[in-house]
Amino acid sequence: MIASMTKSEKRYFRMTTDLQGGKKNYLLLFDLLESHKTFDEALKKQVSKSFPGLSIEPTRKHLYRVLIKSLRQYENENTVDSRLLNLIEDSRILYNKGILSLSLEQLAKAKELALRHEKYLHYIIAARQEMHYLMRSQFVGITEIELVEKQQKIKEFLEHEATASQHGALYEVLLFRYWKKGVSRNEKDVLKLNDLLLEEYQIINTQRLKSFESQKLHLYFQSIYFMMSNNHESSLQVFRDLDELYLSNEHLWKENPAQYVQLIDGILYDLRLMKRYEEMEFYFHRLKGIKSESEGLTVVLRYNILDHQLQALCDQKRTKEALSLIEESQPSLSKEITQLNLQTRTQLQFSIVRIFFLAKDYRKALKQIIVILNLSEASLQARLYVSCRILYLQINASLGNYDHLLYAIRSIERKLRSARKMFGAEKLVISFLKRWINMKPVTDLKEQLEILKGNPFENQLVKELFIEEWIEEVTKAPTHNKSYHPTNI
Repeated sequence: MIASMTKSEKRYFRMTTDLQGGKKNYLLLFDLLESHKTFDEALKKQVSKSFPGLSIEPTRKHLYRVLIKSLRQYENENTVDSRLLNLIEDSRILYNKGILSLSLEQLAKAKELALRHEKYLHYIIAARQEMHYLMRSQFVGITEIELVEKQQKIKEFLEHEATASQHGALYEVLLFRYWKKGVSRNEKDVLKLNDLLLEEYQIINTQRLKSFESQKLHLYFQSIYFMMSNNHESSLQVFRDLDELYLSNEHLWKENPAQYVQLIDGILYDLRLMKRYEEMEFYFHRLKGIKSESEGLTVVLRYNILDHQLQALCDQKRTKEALSLIEESQPSLSKEITQLNLQTRTQLQFSIVRIFFLAKDYRKALKQIIVILNLSEASLQARLYVSCRILYLQINASLGNYDHLLYAIRSIERKLRSARKMFGAEKLVISFLKRWINMKPVTDLKEQLEILKGNPFENQLVKELFIEEWIEEVTKAPTHNKSYHPTNI
């Protein structure tokens, strides 16, 4: 938690602790943890020395409580959600003090704010609280028509939230398939998505209230569907429709632009795969122009841009420029990488691995990719995990780590087959390496490559991992048997 805190959050935490007198053991623990990037052996020794015996546990628990309280206070007035909850809580306090008119005023402010920002769940909570207070006061000051109108409004938003919840659940299933199974690798996989597409169409037709959230959810659903179907042209068009929707409703997301960053990320991903690199610059400037009070998001923005720049340079084989960009970014990256979420961090690390691999700096590439593969498979996107496992084999083959390569091949075969993810590109690399290590010729390699390159579902991975160029390189190099050159391919 401490490693993820921004400078502003740490400053605020220290200000709140300065208000308390006396000895603060929890602050000593905070300083110790802050002075180290990771919880290594050196830090463990320091903690044991400073907090002997059982004294560490109560100190740790107290530090956690104080940190959470400080972070809660820091965020208290920074979001619409916090302001809404505060108004509702203020209303409760005023009502308990017997000041009904002021209590209802706070709820009226909460409902107005909720409607302005399309926070319908908060509106329902405030409206139900208002109804409860009016009922206990015997409906003083309102007519029956006004009462029915209030009830109808609550009913309308409850129905909308029920539909939105159903729509959101469907989108979550689609996203789950995308992250866990990756993009479709054949027509059969695309057809499996049609059941979700039909359900989504039925939900859209039943929606009565076309809110920003419902429109956004629909377009996100469509964009992910097209991305999974490898239809990047259609995905890009939907993303651009989303961009227009966001720009026309800026007040609804400006205080928390993380989702807008995700949208631009999708646009850049599609542009790169379509080789429209010049257009990516426009969206880099768009990301740079996003203003956020969150230092954490500012860091994510910077490395999100870096990742796309490295990927684009790598695709175009502009190796020197990419290596220069990595060297330039390395000092800040080593300090700030802990502030990145796992997906952003691993994607950036994979981009760096690709560049080292392209530059034939295989030892650096191996060091970086081991960091990724040491993570739990469940924490990585399916497509990224498969790409890393295949690239790991390629790097070891290029380094001549033959004994380890045999073990690694058996390991990846077991994993991919058990998960039923053994597709064309994976089969090609594994079968080639098995024959290459055993000094057996591969006679139909070019034909296999041409088949994969003609398949849009497979061609992306072939290009991303430079499989064709890599095979050509390793077949020209001597193997572990110096007298043997596998040239009969």
